[in-house]
Amino acid sequence: MKSSERRLLSGIKTLDALIGGGLREGELSEWGMPWGQGLREFILPFLSRAQADYSYWILWVYGRQHVAINPWAWHARSIDLDTMRFVSSQDPLQDLKHVFLSDFFRVIVLDQAPHLKEEDCQHLARNARTYGQSILILRPHLLTHEQGNLWTRTRLNCVYDFEKTQTRIEVIKGAPPKTITLSPHDLASSLYKPLSL
Repeated sequence: MKSSERRLLSGIKTLDALIGGGLREGELSEWGMPWGQGLREFILPFLSRAQADYSYWILWVYGRQHVAINPWAWHARSIDLDTMRFVSSQDPLQDLKHVFLSDFFRVIVLDQAPHLKEEDCQHLARNARTYGQSILILRPHLLTHEQGNLWTRTRLNCVYDFEKTQTRIEVIKGAPPKTITLSPHDLASSLYKPLSL
């Protein structure tokens, strides 16, 4: 399979189907994920599969200040720490410019980059196409149809329902409008445990 035809899969059938068979390489996806609901757990299966299926190096850039990453908690969720790197940056396009001009990190997660503007997303989209990167932008708030990002191919909202103890995932852009709900059982396996993020 050519790299340009590859898709990142989560292994959760309903989630992969929701986004049209996985996240396509060379594109941006944007996720509305309010902080403190454990929603980043749904990103990890994509990363684990990218490492296992394609031996990809992954970079997670977190922009929220005073957050400490516990790599061993990620390792317990099938993340290979040998090919995973974490870095803190408030302005990743400036601080890590060289990262986006190379295909070394084939999957890049921008978690709450506070200074990420629409023109920055245009720049990211161009580099993602050029270098075959999959770039996931995680926002700490819900996305809307009215204030859309033109440069992201797929946009989704993830909301945790505390009363029903399930997560609702809704497509905003990139696939036919649809909402699915996932229970902890849908995500959990012997290797996955809830994240504290």
